[in-house]
This record gives sequence, structure tokens and C-alpha cells, in this order.
Amino acid sequence: MRAIATAILLMTAASAQAAKPVNWAETVASTPQGGILIGNPEAKVKLIEFGSFTCSHCRDFHKVGLPALKAKYISTGNVAYEFRSFTRNGPDGAASLIVGCQAAKPALGTVDALFTDQDSWMKPFSAIGEADAKAIAALPVVSQFGALAVQAGLDSWAAARKPGRGLAPAKIKACLADKAVMDQLVINRNTAVQVFGLQGTPTFVLDGKTVAGAYDWAALEPKLVEALR
Repeated sequence: MRAIATAILLMTAASAQAAKPVNWAETVASTPQGGILIGNPEAKVKLIEFGSFTCSHCRDFHKVGLPALKAKYISTGNVAYEFRSFTRNGPDGAASLIVGCQAAKPALGTVDALFTDQDSWMKPFSAIGEADAKAIAALPVVSQFGALAVQAGLDSWAAARKPGRGLAPAKIKACLADKAVMDQLVINRNTAVQVFGLQGTPTFVLDGKTVAGAYDWAALEPKLVEALR
């Protein structure tokens, strides 16, 4: 009798565990386009953000909009969200290289840190003098982002993040010289401008169509609700 009762308890526990809903916001993967996908890859609605690490509106979306997007729409499996870096300038390029050569989950952590600490890591770039800027510009194109990152201390920033989250110096150096990631950044920039008509960041693409005039969560959420009907 005791054995039967134990078996019933085990079956009940197993059923409860099996019935536990999946939190799709915890599912993170890399995409062939060099992006970071959060959510159910088979979701009804697909959302792409072309975002810039030096863009204040992008920072604000990641602070306010993305948490709401995860909690209300991604976690349920209804929406899949992909972040693709759009390079507007040298600091963007350097930051994007550090993100782009990492696996999906640590890359997402770096994305979050870049937006959270945006003011602190960007400030040294504005202090680069004319002579140093000219010297960097004279380097081969594949070396310019790396030299710019070192000059502004972005490599040190990436290494000095919270324990367990910083990157090894050798990894950072390899990231900043990753030609494949550089090439993908160029492709993504061209796609954003030529295919999706990007005019500013962030630009959101909902099920393959650009969401006109939506640069923040307040403007984007109604479009998501409409797409989910």
C-alpha cells in the first residue's frame, strides 16, 4: 500500500513538472545574420531591432521596453525578438565586434552592459585627439576598430566587468580583429538601409515589415498587439 502511495506521489510530481510552462524569455540563440534571438524561434510574431550602442533611444528601449517585451510577449512564446547591431560610427563598430564574436548568452550580457554603461564607456572616445584619430584612420580598415577600442579603453572596460562576466584580454583582441564579424556588420548595415529603409535607430521590423515611426516602446507595443490578433 505504501509503495502504491509513493508511486502516485511520484506520478503527481512528474505531471506537475511536465505541466510547468516554458519561459521563452530564457531561450537565447545566435542567428545566421549575427544577431541575438530571444524567445521561441517558431513564434507567431517575429520582431527585429536594428540598434546602435551609441544611440540614446536604443538605450532607453533596452531599459524600459525590452523588459516589458520579455515579460508580456516573449516569455509566452508568442513573440521572438532579434537584436542586430547597426553601426553608425567607430565606437559602434568597436562595441559590435566585442559582442559579435561571443556565444549568444554572453553576447546578450555584453549588449545589456553596453547600454547600461553607455555614458561611461563612450566618454573616452570623445577625448581622442586629432593626431591619434589621424593615426588610426591611416591604419588598414580591418585594424581601425581595434585601435580605436584600445585608444578609448573599451578593451579594458570589457575585461573589467563584474567577476565572471569580463572577457579575457586575448579574447577581446581576437574579437576586435574578427574579419567575419566585420563583414557581417557591413551586410547588416546595408540590409537595414537598403531593404528596410532605416532612417534612424532603433528601427523595428515586424514580420518582415518596417514599423514606421516606432522608436520607443509606447509606439511599438500597439503594433505588436495588432500583429498578435
